[in-house]
Amino acid sequence: MNLSSVDINLLVAFNALVRERNVTLAANRIGLSQPAMSNALARLRKLFNDPLFVRTVTGMQPTPYAQQLAEPISHACELLEAALQIDAGFDPATSTRKAFTFYLSEIGEVVFLPKILLSLQSLAPRLGVRVSRVPETGAQAAMESGEVDLAIGIFPSLRAGFYQQRLYGDKFVCIVRRDHPLIQSAPSLEAYVAASHAVVTSTGTGHDTAVEQVLLKQRLQRQIAVTVPHFMALPAIVAQTNAIATVPARMAAALQGQANIRVLEAPIKFPRIEIRQHWHERYHHDAANKWLRELVAQLLKD
Repeated sequence: MNLSSVDINLLVAFNALVRERNVTLAANRIGLSQPAMSNALARLRKLFNDPLFVRTVTGMQPTPYAQQLAEPISHACELLEAALQIDAGFDPATSTRKAFTFYLSEIGEVVFLPKILLSLQSLAPRLGVRVSRVPETGAQAAMESGEVDLAIGIFPSLRAGFYQQRLYGDKFVCIVRRDHPLIQSAPSLEAYVAASHAVVTSTGTGHDTAVEQVLLKQRLQRQIAVTVPHFMALPAIVAQTNAIATVPARMAAALQGQANIRVLEAPIKFPRIEIRQHWHERYHHDAANKWLRELVAQLLKD
């Protein structure tokens, strides 16, 4: 028998008849009228080509074939009922999942990852956090598969098939060493362009691209002394050389406590950057992902 030809409601009716051995009581059990249950029994008899239940002085008794069907159909009904009663909510305190995984830039690791981790340790002590670097390729597939839950930052490649939510805006500032021989206060445009620059080229984050586009529009060209792939290399480079770096203000604020680094206003009005969280449409209604997004928005949204 092909399962696609079976009305699941008939199996529910069969299970009720097995339990009650009475058409009226079985109908009451599953919320049907007595005529509707009688009709269901007629359809069951036709479907299985067997009387299934025979009226006796002790009630409707199952035939041998119905007795063979009783246990597997009862088990199937229990499984379906349990599946349909699964709570669609998410309880962070009792969740059995192991971790949430993020795509973050190094800026995100410094600026807001500690805040997220602290909150998760309080609200979801059993849940860990994994941070993955944004790969050259495959980021979209990883989020579509659920391998990565959220991407937080600037991710221009995550568009089709993704939702996004703005969290906060940030501006660009400059960092130099405190005893820089040429730059002691906010640099002039001429001093900024002439200075030696430390530049980060980090996959998928778009930070330096935003700076470079403004410079190109104004036909300005920086003197690039060093290009590095990691933002966390900048503090050591800036603190020990005459290089200047242009970074988001929140990152600069996080670095300001380090020795020998001064934060200065940039001489160019760079556009504010928008930090957003991104998630794949497949997980838009997922309870755990939704809970995580709401937590991140609560912690970071300005």
